[in-house]
Amino acid sequence: MKSPSPSKKNGLILLGLLTLLLRYPITPSATGTDNFYYISMAKAIISHGQIFWAENVLSLYGLFPGTSPLGATLLASSVTSLTGITIHEYVLIHSLVLSLVSTFGFFMLSGELSDNYRSRWFASLCFSLAPRFLTFSMWRLSLRFTLIALLPFFVWLLLRLYNSKYGRHPSRILVLLSIIIVVLPSLHRMALLFPGMLLALVLAYVLFHWQENATNRERAGRQTLGFLIFLMGYLFFLQYLDFSPYSPDDELVGVYLFSGAGVFTSLANLAVYYMINVGPFIFIAILGVIFWIQEGRIRIGYQFSMSYLALSFFVISDITYLPYLVTFGILLFMAPGFDFFADNLQDHPQRITVIFSILTILLISFSHYDLKYRIDAHEREAQFYTYYVRDSSVEASQWMHNSLETGIFESNDEKRERRLAAYSDMIAHKDSLELSAGLVSIDEMEIECISVRDMYWNQLDHMWSWNNTGTFSQSIGNNVSFSVVNLGMPDMSGKSSTLSLVLDYRYKNMPDFNYRIYSNDELAIYRTMDY
Repeated sequence: MKSPSPSKKNGLILLGLLTLLLRYPITPSATGTDNFYYISMAKAIISHGQIFWAENVLSLYGLFPGTSPLGATLLASSVTSLTGITIHEYVLIHSLVLSLVSTFGFFMLSGELSDNYRSRWFASLCFSLAPRFLTFSMWRLSLRFTLIALLPFFVWLLLRLYNSKYGRHPSRILVLLSIIIVVLPSLHRMALLFPGMLLALVLAYVLFHWQENATNRERAGRQTLGFLIFLMGYLFFLQYLDFSPYSPDDELVGVYLFSGAGVFTSLANLAVYYMINVGPFIFIAILGVIFWIQEGRIRIGYQFSMSYLALSFFVISDITYLPYLVTFGILLFMAPGFDFFADNLQDHPQRITVIFSILTILLISFSHYDLKYRIDAHEREAQFYTYYVRDSSVEASQWMHNSLETGIFESNDEKRERRLAAYSDMIAHKDSLELSAGLVSIDEMEIECISVRDMYWNQLDHMWSWNNTGTFSQSIGNNVSFSVVNLGMPDMSGKSSTLSLVLDYRYKNMPDFNYRIYSNDELAIYRTMDY
C-alpha cells in the first residue's frame, strides 16, 4: 500500500483542522444534559476506585436495571486518574479527539465505496459536519456520539472481509471485529440494533453475488435497486399498520413542514427532517445511488449501503436514537455521489477544484449556522437557562460542595439538576435510582428476566424488569435534604414551577424566607428536613 502523496497528506491535515475548527467551543462551558450525569458516574468511579455497582457483568452494557453503558465513563475516569486533569477538562478533550477519530474512520470507510480521493475527502467532511453529529460532539461526554465515532470502523471491518483489494487478512480482521463488537455495546445501547446491520450485510451478500453472476450487470443493478426501493416502501408501510414498534404518531417526527395526515405527508416531513440531520448536500447522496446504477458497479459496499438504508425504513420515524443510524446510512452514499462530479468533470480539473471549494464553504457555513441556531434556540434568559452551564450554577454547586454534607437534592429545573450534581458531587433526585448513586441495594432489588424479543419489540433498555422501584423511590424521596429552586420559573407547571415545588408538602406552612440557606440572582436553596 503506497503512502499518500504530500498533497493528499496536506488534504488530510486540512480535513482534521476543519473538524476541530467547527468544534472550537463557542460556549463558555460544557453543554448538554445527559453529559453531566455521565460526569457524575465517572466521578463516582474515581471516588470509590472501583465500579461498585457492576456486580452483574451486563451492567457494563447498561442492560441491568439502574445502570447505563459504562465504556465511555470508564475511559473518562481512567484518563483523569492517570493524567490528573479534571473531569470537566477531559470532556472537552474527549469531544475533540473523538471527532478526529470519527472523521478519519469515515475516510477509511469511504475507501470501500470510492477510489477517488476528493470524493472520500468531501464525504468525510460531510460526516464530520453533519448537524446531527456535530451537536452531540460539542464539548460534551455523549455516549451516542462515542458509539457513532467508532461505527465507521465497525462497518469498514465488515466490508473489508469481502474486499480483497489490499489483501484480506481475514484472521486479523476477525480479531479486530471481535474486539469492536465487544466494545461498542458498552458505549451506547444503540449497539443493540447492530443485528440489523448484520442482516443488511447478509442481504447485500446475496444481492452482490446475484448481480455479479448476471449476464447484464447494469440491468441487474437496476433490478436490485428496484427491489430495495420496494422493500423500503413496504417496511415503511408496515409502520402504519402498527407492525413496527416505531409506528408513526405525533411524537415521532421531530419537524413538521407539511401539514396533513397520510403516508406521503409523513414521508415529506421525514425528508425535511433528515435533510436537517445530514446537511444541505443530502441530494448528493441521491446522486450516489443514481451513479451506482448508471455505472453498473457491484461493489459490496454499495450493496450494503443500500440494503442498510432499505431495512432502516422499518424504524426511520423514531426520533431518539435511530436517526443517528439512519443519518449514518445516508452519508454512506456521499462518496459515490461526489464520484458523479469527479467522473463527469475529469477533463476539467480546475472546475472540480472550484466546485469542491464552493461546496466546502457552503457546508461549513451551514453547519456553523445550524449549531449557532440550536444553541440560541435553547436560550431562556427569563428562566435563567442556557445551552451551556451558567456561572450561577457553578457558584451554587461550589457552595453546596463546601457547605453541605453529601445528600440528595431535588429541583424544579430538571435540566439544571444534573449540572448541579456534576459540579457539587451531590446526588440529584432525578438520578437517585441509578445504582451509581449508591442508594439502592442490589440484594433488595426484585428483578424479573424478560425475553430478548420483548426487550426489542417493547423498546426496553434492560434485560430485566425492576418490580419494586416504588419502594426505593419512596424511601429516597423521604430523605431529600434540600431543594434547588430556579427563581425564573414562577408558574404552576409541575416540575418546571417554583411555586409548585415550594408549595409541596414539605413547604406547606413555610414562608419563602424560612429554611432558605443560599441564594444568588438566579437560584435559591431550601432545606427540606427537620421542621
